[in-house]
Amino acid sequence: MNIRRLLAASLIAAAGYATPAFAQDSCDAHFTRSQGMTDALTEAFAAMQTRDAARMAKVLPEMESLLNALPAAEIKPEVCNGDRINAYSRFHYARLNFLRASGADTGFPNDLLIVKQPDLNHSSLAYATGWIKYEQGDFAGALAAFEKGLAIDPHSNELQNEYLATLIQLHRYTDVVAYTDKTLMNEFDITDELRAKLYKARGVALFATDDLKSSLDALTVSLRYRYDDDTSNIEQQVKAALAAKPN
Repeated sequence: MNIRRLLAASLIAAAGYATPAFAQDSCDAHFTRSQGMTDALTEAFAAMQTRDAARMAKVLPEMESLLNALPAAEIKPEVCNGDRINAYSRFHYARLNFLRASGADTGFPNDLLIVKQPDLNHSSLAYATGWIKYEQGDFAGALAAFEKGLAIDPHSNELQNEYLATLIQLHRYTDVVAYTDKTLMNEFDITDELRAKLYKARGVALFATDDLKSSLDALTVSLRYRYDDDTSNIEQQVKAALAAKPN
């Protein structure tokens, strides 16, 4: 799986926070649910590390059951115990603090402390489920798991990377280009490593659709963010294809 700031604009554009996304869970209940995933996730990641096919196959049904029970939605910030605002992701924590610092309405009382909560296991569950399905050759199933993970955590770099890898595996090149453009435009904390992967995925997809000039541009940008031999080799293939193309 090798192809695996606009800060203010993305923060202000996000939806309001009045209603929690998970009707059945709130505050501490999120952690209870998350902790219930720990044993399955520990087993899954141990199997993934050694690529133990039998072990992955054995844990997958439990992973799928846990993932199916999750709503395909983010856990939005909420008031807990009447004295704090729980933010369950770095994005929402940053957004709330940005809005408060700029004097904008957060949808919450201004006297409550905004607290970034420990990361939950929800997106990791989707990641591991999709990863195992990908290894098994079930690319459609992997894509569904990654899509649900991104619905839960749209800003997960790991899920973004695996989602793109799976789209490429499925030859859904138009979707690859659309998703990379959307992510590059809207993501608030992309690392240079992920930017390189996003531009690489874009370049590969454009190469596959014979848009050679745009492919070369994307691959060149990818190499500026992070050099790797595979991207360089693809870039040379695109250059050769361009040189061989009639004017």
